[in-house]
Amino acid sequence: MRPRVLIVQFDSGLTGSAISAFLVADGLREGGWETHVAFGHDGPIIDRFRAASHAVHIVPHKNWIRTDEHLYFFKVLYWELQASKAFYRLIEQVRPDLVFVNSSVSLAGARAAHRHGLPCVWYLRELFANVGGEMKVPAGFKPLIRAGFKTYASRIVVNSEATALNMIGAPPQRLDVVPNAVGTPFFQCASSPAEARRKFGLPEGGTVVGVPGTLRPTKGHPFFFRALPHLGAGCQDFAVAVTGSGTADYEQELRAMVQELNLTQPVHFLGNVHDMPSFYRACDLVCVPSEAEAFGRTVIEAFAVGTPVVASAVGGIRETVRDGDTGLLVPYGDTQALASALRRLLQDAALRDALQRNALREAEALYHESTYKARVCQIAAEVCGHPSPAAPRAAA
Repeated sequence: MRPRVLIVQFDSGLTGSAISAFLVADGLREGGWETHVAFGHDGPIIDRFRAASHAVHIVPHKNWIRTDEHLYFFKVLYWELQASKAFYRLIEQVRPDLVFVNSSVSLAGARAAHRHGLPCVWYLRELFANVGGEMKVPAGFKPLIRAGFKTYASRIVVNSEATALNMIGAPPQRLDVVPNAVGTPFFQCASSPAEARRKFGLPEGGTVVGVPGTLRPTKGHPFFFRALPHLGAGCQDFAVAVTGSGTADYEQELRAMVQELNLTQPVHFLGNVHDMPSFYRACDLVCVPSEAEAFGRTVIEAFAVGTPVVASAVGGIRETVRDGDTGLLVPYGDTQALASALRRLLQDAALRDALQRNALREAEALYHESTYKARVCQIAAEVCGHPSPAAPRAAA
């Protein structure tokens, strides 16, 4: 009988966490596991899981570490503990050999696994607000949260050393660091730049600068827009393409900022983009201006397609981008430095080519989905105490 895994994935949007959960599910299934995935709510990525024949369940639960207000924090924590009862019942129904919790916010799934005496891999992908992340807890409660991770997890996995130090407070050597991965379609993107631009309604001539990601404050869009007026008169002939969606208020705030800055560059808000490999192909360079990133998936996606990157030197991005070798790094908030880096890449085709070659080589060696899947299967097998029937092979 095949071993069975229950993957707990809170977010069902087109987010980095959900994309990683899909690679986890595919990797474990390729490794011989029967896969069940429990989402916190309905959302657009669920159809992708169903189409890939993963069993899908909806178990409503809360993000328990997104407020620093004491009363509301305890309310959400109570709701999350109550939600663990639903996970407990689902575990009785599915009877998994392993519970794989794919985000720090899904305490309910980890607690239910603990109550059942099941091994639990808890994969942490976020950062606390003290470094610009989105995970918030009342003052003084961080040790309690860290104790919860250690209590309920048989094995803690993190996506970067930055996550290890911030979320657990432990040296990364004491945890499994498994970087995020890029799917094969990014490496195999066959679209020409002209074809990709036509697909998104972007100008076929001139230069396109892409800003990928969801529209959330932590992604740093205002930092990027405020840098553009500092580029100088000799570096204005390009268009900007922004992917992702967010709250209506925040998106309107960004659009208003573009108007107030009186930018000479046309800015295209593309909304949610399903064909991200083609988006990167449409761009001459990509900017990732984030305030905080536990890892920075968009960086390695651009690497895999062969699009040069300028990014903020924050969190996990500092572990994936070698400044001047695989991309350019700038201090978050320094608009002059960001403008200078963008200007260099816009004006220096040889530099763009060099960064592109080095970054693609890095992505193939470290961030291919096959490497990621093999590592996930190895950890699952070690935690359960038996080998996976057919663990996927890492890329050579």
